[in-house]
Amino acid sequence: MSHLFRSRTSTLAGAVLLASVSGCSWLGLEGTSNDYLSAETIKRSEIPENLDRPVFIDALEIPEVVDSRGISGEKFEVGLPEPLSTTYGVEQIVIRKLGDQQWVFLDTPPAAVWPKIRQFWEAKNIDVQYADPRRGIIESSWVSSSSGSADEIFSSITSGMAWANATASLQNKFRLRIEAGIRTGSSEVYLEVKQAPLGAPVNPNTADWNGASDNEALEGKFLSELAYYLGDTINDGFSVSRGAMAIRGSRVEILPDAEKPVLRYKLDFDRTWATVGDALENARIAVDDLNRSDQIYYVNYNDNTYREPGFLDKLFGRQEPSVGEENRYLVKLEDGDEGVSVTVYKDKNTLAGALVAERLLKIIKEYST
Repeated sequence: MSHLFRSRTSTLAGAVLLASVSGCSWLGLEGTSNDYLSAETIKRSEIPENLDRPVFIDALEIPEVVDSRGISGEKFEVGLPEPLSTTYGVEQIVIRKLGDQQWVFLDTPPAAVWPKIRQFWEAKNIDVQYADPRRGIIESSWVSSSSGSADEIFSSITSGMAWANATASLQNKFRLRIEAGIRTGSSEVYLEVKQAPLGAPVNPNTADWNGASDNEALEGKFLSELAYYLGDTINDGFSVSRGAMAIRGSRVEILPDAEKPVLRYKLDFDRTWATVGDALENARIAVDDLNRSDQIYYVNYNDNTYREPGFLDKLFGRQEPSVGEENRYLVKLEDGDEGVSVTVYKDKNTLAGALVAERLLKIIKEYST
């Protein structure tokens, strides 16, 4: 009996749902859902001069539309949006290196990383002299330590007894900086280390921060320990620093255009060249060749078949689409005053089609770290 009741209820619910989805058209009435497309601006109401005239402010200001793609007046068939990719070819937390520079990359916003970093400094007994979550900067006091390898110095500093170390011969100061990463919702953590012989005159409140560590091995040891700590604790409870929410800003942007769309990085050229190369690899876009002098990656990109591998692809082995001359493109980098611009060419003198180029640049942006 209960089974029969559920069946009738489901039938009734289905009928109501059908009526709701069909709307007025099901009842024979004309729908008006698209009337706003032909709506026009009307004059404001005029208030007689003998009455008070309050100041009116438009609650919803309509911005000017910049038709950078040149598609005004065109009609398009809009399909379902492409699914967001969740596989970027990198771990959630990883130490990255480029030349002498190294940093910790996290797929987590700075506001959520900042509290964990503060906990790390407390757990490692490193005295904090200055902390500004809005700027993403933490500085330690000058801390004494023994000399030796990076492991020995770090262990001496974090033992909790650095102040009573009779064998101390160095004084160290650390400055940590967290920035918004290239990818939306990610973070990059940098560290600078300054050292001086114990007893040497130093400014107790600051140091000569110039972007280069006095001890790169100790910098690497510190970042490695921080990365392991964040990996163990980043998902233990969830806290957000309101101050660190100010750490934001896009370091990469797409500039659409009807002829020449551009992907612009606010990075130096070396970092951008490496970032684009990694993005192409992580996106599984084949690179036939590259020329650092000409600042070009030669790639194979099939705009019609590029997609993430599904379950059956992974189970039976993905069939790579055939790539012909029509699928070969040049991804060119150009250094400028506003950053490094990335554009797509069909050959050295001919731009690729704007829509294809923009889709390829979006993929590179998505996979950039």
